[in-house]
Amino acid sequence: MDRISNLPEDLLLNILSSLPIKDVIATMLLSKSWKFLWTMVPKLDFDDNVHQYFGEDGVEYRVFQEFVNRVLVSNTAPVLETLKLKLGCPLSSTDDITTWITTAISRRVRELEIHRSLKGDGAYLFKLPQCLYTSEKLVVLKLYKSILLDVPVEVSLPSLKSLYLVSVIYIDEESHRRLLTACPVLEELVIDKSENYPVALSLSVVIPSLQRLSIVDALQFRSSVKRDTWYENKVVINVPSLKYLSYVDIYDYGHVCSSENMPELVEANVKLICKRPEELMRSITSVKCLSLCLYGSILLQHRIEFYQLVHLELCGCSPYWWDLYTWMLENSPKLQVLKLNNCKEWFNHFANPIFGRWRQPSSVPECLMCHLSTFEWKYYSGGREAKRVVAYILKNARQLKTVDIASPKLCQRKTKTGQIKELASLPRASSSCQLFLDDKRIY
Repeated sequence: MDRISNLPEDLLLNILSSLPIKDVIATMLLSKSWKFLWTMVPKLDFDDNVHQYFGEDGVEYRVFQEFVNRVLVSNTAPVLETLKLKLGCPLSSTDDITTWITTAISRRVRELEIHRSLKGDGAYLFKLPQCLYTSEKLVVLKLYKSILLDVPVEVSLPSLKSLYLVSVIYIDEESHRRLLTACPVLEELVIDKSENYPVALSLSVVIPSLQRLSIVDALQFRSSVKRDTWYENKVVINVPSLKYLSYVDIYDYGHVCSSENMPELVEANVKLICKRPEELMRSITSVKCLSLCLYGSILLQHRIEFYQLVHLELCGCSPYWWDLYTWMLENSPKLQVLKLNNCKEWFNHFANPIFGRWRQPSSVPECLMCHLSTFEWKYYSGGREAKRVVAYILKNARQLKTVDIASPKLCQRKTKTGQIKELASLPRASSSCQLFLDDKRIY
């Protein structure tokens, strides 16, 4: 203990910041030198679920309430770096949360994270205090679940660089627009509508400074909503400085995405069911690393070249994935790594099926002749058309170094003697290529 106590105070505070708040306060009993050290910790994390303050008489919650009040009042850190509030108890009043947030804002908090995980109707929604929308020092704001965004006209967040809006409720589209336009230096934005009320909301993300963007639109309530009500559900993206994009929309309800070119984009994860995906695809042509899941084959009608793409992971859950596979080979001249996978967990015990006959490229793609070095295929079926796909890669990829093929778990129980002989006998353009089946080298 003496050796720890002799560490610099900044280091001790950093260590304490990583501990649960009750353990931090308990350190006051260690010695005189530790008696007030807990009051200087700049990072505070409160979670009422950990303590299970759910008694009907409210006694347990009042203990938690007084505990939070005491810690906030006693804290003497020059700057409150982080305040996290994870509240699941229905007894937590909006007055309490407002007081805690207001106190944090007055203490120039840099990172504020609020989880309000309550089930029920709008009566449980928490409306953020006005002072939050004009915080000059706030750098990170993360909002989760039962929180109502009613953004005032007077809003300014000049220091905010990271914003998470996960399953929150927007009072209207204008609130969403005002909030984003009030963040002139925003670099990271996460919008997740996977658990939300069935309210159609068009999103407009026009942020010149943004570098990372994640949009998840997988609303579970849509099955009970008429399709006609979703035709105005649009997403507009204009982010010229973006380097990372994750865009997931797994329900097709007339959704339309309008996007501008993203010349700085390096990495993208796109999982999309959309009638017109070509506009989004055209805007990400500068991407170098792409994870792609597109449901349908309408994209094949368009010539879109991914002139910088070197790493591609293609999902096989679509019924026409093999056409998209051919299309990407033809339009990715610098591709070096190609992986075939499944994004659906329930599908991962089965092979990627190829219905009908696989269409080979009309001519050998440039990426196979000059660049492709790694080919991986998880959940390989071993069927006739699947063998044709592997055979084509081996025959035409002149720079190929590694081919790694894995069968589904259900197929791994069967003998692989026939598969090994078939794959090992296939001609290959690269003499240095190594072939693996279920992590075992066969050539």
